[in-house]
Amino acid sequence: MSSGAQCRVRGGRTIIGAVHRLGAGIARLSLLLTLVLSLAGVVACAKKELRPIVVANNVITVHNQTRDEWQAVEVWLNYHYRVTKPSMPADERLTIPLDVFVAGYGQRFNVKRQVVQTVQVKAKTKSGAPVDLMFGFGPRR
Repeated sequence: MSSGAQCRVRGGRTIIGAVHRLGAGIARLSLLLTLVLSLAGVVACAKKELRPIVVANNVITVHNQTRDEWQAVEVWLNYHYRVTKPSMPADERLTIPLDVFVAGYGQRFNVKRQVVQTVQVKAKTKSGAPVDLMFGFGPRR
């Protein structure tokens, strides 16, 4: 028997050819895995675009994402409760607990009995341009 006959397997394929094909498959799988992990890293590290109004954990956060300072800032909750701030510099975040919001006759927003439907931020820039941001939806009262 010659040495070439010993390397033959069923179907006329050689063991060396099978090992070569297996190595090529592993190389392709490794390349695919590297690409998937790289893409996952890019997605995870990408800067997330933040919303200008966030409601979470009984707190409203308003973020001035513009380059302008806002003046005479009013944050309205459900068109009825309000918090004011004289000015808000560019890139500042204003964090307001829900129980701080007050209605016209001094009633406070009751977190245990009421639901946040809308948050509206009204202000003006130094140049006088209006700022009007809206979160949520609900009936206008």
